[in-house]
Amino acid sequence: MEIKQGKTMKRIQKIVPTLLIILLTTPLAWAQSFDANRMNRDIKIMENILGEMFKTYSGNSSSRAVYIADFAGGSRNVRGTYLPGYGIIFNVQTSSSFVLSQSSDGQGSSNSFYYSYSTNSNSDDDVKVDEESVKNRITEFLKDYASTIGQLKSTENVMVIYGSNSRNSFPALVYTSSNGKVDRKETEKLPVISGSVAKKDLDDYRSGKINESAFASKVKTASTKDKEYLDLKVMGNIFETALRDQEEESFRLSGNVNYLMLDNFGAIFNIDASYRTDDRFFGRVTGISVTGAYIRTDSRDAPDAKEAEEKEAEFTAKVNEAYSQLKSNIKEYLVDYGRTVNSVKPDQYILTTVNVRGRYKDIPERIDFQLKKSVLDQLDK
Repeated sequence: MEIKQGKTMKRIQKIVPTLLIILLTTPLAWAQSFDANRMNRDIKIMENILGEMFKTYSGNSSSRAVYIADFAGGSRNVRGTYLPGYGIIFNVQTSSSFVLSQSSDGQGSSNSFYYSYSTNSNSDDDVKVDEESVKNRITEFLKDYASTIGQLKSTENVMVIYGSNSRNSFPALVYTSSNGKVDRKETEKLPVISGSVAKKDLDDYRSGKINESAFASKVKTASTKDKEYLDLKVMGNIFETALRDQEEESFRLSGNVNYLMLDNFGAIFNIDASYRTDDRFFGRVTGISVTGAYIRTDSRDAPDAKEAEEKEAEFTAKVNEAYSQLKSNIKEYLVDYGRTVNSVKPDQYILTTVNVRGRYKDIPERIDFQLKKSVLDQLDK
């Protein structure tokens, strides 16, 4: 598939100059009265809370278990994003794996996952991770913690999404026999589960205007089965084709593009991008870790320190230029092809999140592009 570049952006900038404002690259920077640092702090705190609430462990009772997939979770698997006009979306990314161990008599013992921490102080029973318990835990998070997030408008929302339709992860069942033979079999994974509530309802519950039961009825929960959305798949393929077919010294796709359709929001695309270059120089080495000790070095003491600093500055400039080009490319693809995502209704959104692999000065780890579908629909009129 050939991806059009260059001319389209000039045309759009002339016809719809406000469109690029809606395509937010730094969602918190545009509102002058908005405290971005405070919002980022609140989001980080909520990420840590969700990471603890959804941390799990294997309930295996047999010592024969030999493998456990990535199930532990934690705050590193939670990502929060603020979208002006909609609210905050937290994505709890996790796999739904479990283990089956087999004893010497050949009888298997099933193993599920359980939450590491109970949210009910009156219950010591382990809570199994399943669709119902995930919905309950999302509701508990919204009830107990989400109301402390500041600066949200009464019409905005807080949403938690549990799981993803990543093509790079799959649930696994693992067992071992007494003779050491190891087999693996895939099992059915949990659907993607979401829960959301309006800021007004959070405030009403916190102030006592509504009770716990009334609040629970305000929380909108949904489970997204593996329904195939052809238009989302096509858009994902467009991102993949365009971001893989890039020149050297540019940000290119790492892995695959993951996508998700939420009935109460719209479409979400998740992209990992990394900087690629033929230049082997990636910056000055500042230290070496040796058996737990950190030895600091300074290449300015070396004879070629000036040359190294010049190369570092040149590398930084190239990365910044490539980052600017990445943002322009994503905007262009959304403008050119986003209108083909017909599963998204006019009042819903297309959210594209780009995760930048690696750490670079003055470049954020993640960038979000928010676009209301109705804006794209107007381009055809």
